[in-house]
Amino acid sequence: MSAHTEQLSQHPAFPNPPLPTDNNRIQEIDADKSANGDISATGEVFADQKKAFLENAFPDYQTRLGHLRTLYRMVEENTDALVQALNSDFGCRSAKESNIAEIVGSLSSIRYQIRNLKKFMKPERRRTSIWFLPGKGEVAFRPLGVVGVIAPWNYSVHLTMAPVAAALAAGNRVMAKMSELTPATSALVRRLVSEYFPAEVVCVFDGEVEVSRRFSALPFDHLLFTGSTAVGRQIAKAAAQNLTPVTLELSGKSPVVIGKNYSVEEAANRILWGNVFNAGQTCVAPDYILVPEDKLVDFVRAARSACQRLYPEGLDNESYTSVINHHHWQRVVHLMDDARANGAEVLPLLDVDPAPLSARNKVVPSLVIQPGPDCLISREEVFGPVMSVFVYKTASEAVQIIKQNPDPLALYVFSHHSDEVNYYTNRVSAGNVAVNDVMLQYLQNDLPFGGVGNSGSGKYHGKEGFRAFSNSQAVFTQSGPGNFTGLKLLYPPYGRITAMMIRALKFWP
Repeated sequence: MSAHTEQLSQHPAFPNPPLPTDNNRIQEIDADKSANGDISATGEVFADQKKAFLENAFPDYQTRLGHLRTLYRMVEENTDALVQALNSDFGCRSAKESNIAEIVGSLSSIRYQIRNLKKFMKPERRRTSIWFLPGKGEVAFRPLGVVGVIAPWNYSVHLTMAPVAAALAAGNRVMAKMSELTPATSALVRRLVSEYFPAEVVCVFDGEVEVSRRFSALPFDHLLFTGSTAVGRQIAKAAAQNLTPVTLELSGKSPVVIGKNYSVEEAANRILWGNVFNAGQTCVAPDYILVPEDKLVDFVRAARSACQRLYPEGLDNESYTSVINHHHWQRVVHLMDDARANGAEVLPLLDVDPAPLSARNKVVPSLVIQPGPDCLISREEVFGPVMSVFVYKTASEAVQIIKQNPDPLALYVFSHHSDEVNYYTNRVSAGNVAVNDVMLQYLQNDLPFGGVGNSGSGKYHGKEGFRAFSNSQAVFTQSGPGNFTGLKLLYPPYGRITAMMIRALKFWP
């Protein structure tokens, strides 16, 4: 046992692939029928949506606004049923957390698109070179066609509704595949969507892995996938067969750095909230923490105090969310058991009896102190209410620890000193960053969200969401009076004037 763990043990102290000119590809996808009707329906719905899109390839403002308002009404009118379905799928899903993350999050995303739709649809003027005046250039944002959305289980409602809203705002038709790990929620959303929307506008599918495989093989005009890096690779490979552009919202081990002079008590409050919310099953949840060497014991004490304040009545109640199923519960527990077996100290943050909790797939929030590189928890994303804690002496050492893992989806820095913040943000490549808090960068509708490297590719949310599902079409209009255009000075036959113009072009924008 290290000196740190000896100390701690004395204290009770996370563009557009074209529609095939024939239907060979669709027929190939549909050829293998199954007892699950979803498999045979995906190609048929895709063909219907594509046909409807080609008949109206640029829905006007009022049409798009109507779709968004219908989506908003669907979520708002069925809030209680959605929350109950989520609770059924998780075994215990805090109703407050479902309302905050799933319902409020979805409504906020849809409302943002509604409020900004007219502005987003407006063409964007661009500068025209002096040599091509009086022409003008602009970028028009055209719908792509049929957009596919593959949503994960951890926030199955919000991570379906948010991209669907952005795709509808951009004027597309949308097909969404929801997770088989949330069957009650997926079935409910599928039914609701069929009641509120024609299938040629929005259609939702549920079903097992085979449905996902068939779904991702469709020749979508854009495909968004949210989930693990391993599955993301498979999705990208399937989409590549159709040259379908993809947005991959993946995950990874998101680090937290507590600066040298930042209050460990305040940092612990904010970090613990982010890690135990939804039982740590959040792609941007803090995964491991870097603490100044002389503040480790203080941080552990503060973390225990923060957890006790968050759950004064313990964990065997409806306020603390379960891990999604027993398989994932075993996976998280195994990470802690493996760390213990490799000599790391695992510290539960509450003194509770784990026996009744295990029956409900609940994991006690815990810290793993200084796990070695051979520990599974040092290499794998936890996706549960367990965080590793490492100590560092210098900022350079902290960066080296972070770089032992691939580029994270999120980086969190707690510091009031801009030089210290900039040191980390300039040296760690992360999809997104939050300073002095955790996870809140994801909730900002006006900020783009996405990963980098192994944590994903492409951005959406806000304006970037609208544009991710749009064809940014360059439009140049020559608008000069009569027949004049500056370019005619470069027409042949070439001579002295042409040579003068070429020389000038080298120095003028």
